[in-house]
Amino acid sequence: MSLSSLNKRIRKCSKDMDRQRHGAVYLLTDQKQQALHRARKVPLSVALSVAFACGYLAERFFATPAPATLLRWYMTLRTF
Repeated sequence: MSLSSLNKRIRKCSKDMDRQRHGAVYLLTDQKQQALHRARKVPLSVALSVAFACGYLAERFFATPAPATLLRWYMTLRTF
């Protein structure tokens, strides 16, 4: 394989990668805009209420013996 054909192939691969990168950036930006648009529709009071309820339920769940013990074991094993 000659150097000129190798250079052409490298340029072609570089262009393909640039096209893919631009497509991925476009998709990510579009998804971000859609998520922000949807998030604006949820009232702040509803979001805070749901967060409070989830926190309360998680606290009650981890206060029971079995999950609390599993969490302690996990934290203990993680330190080693």
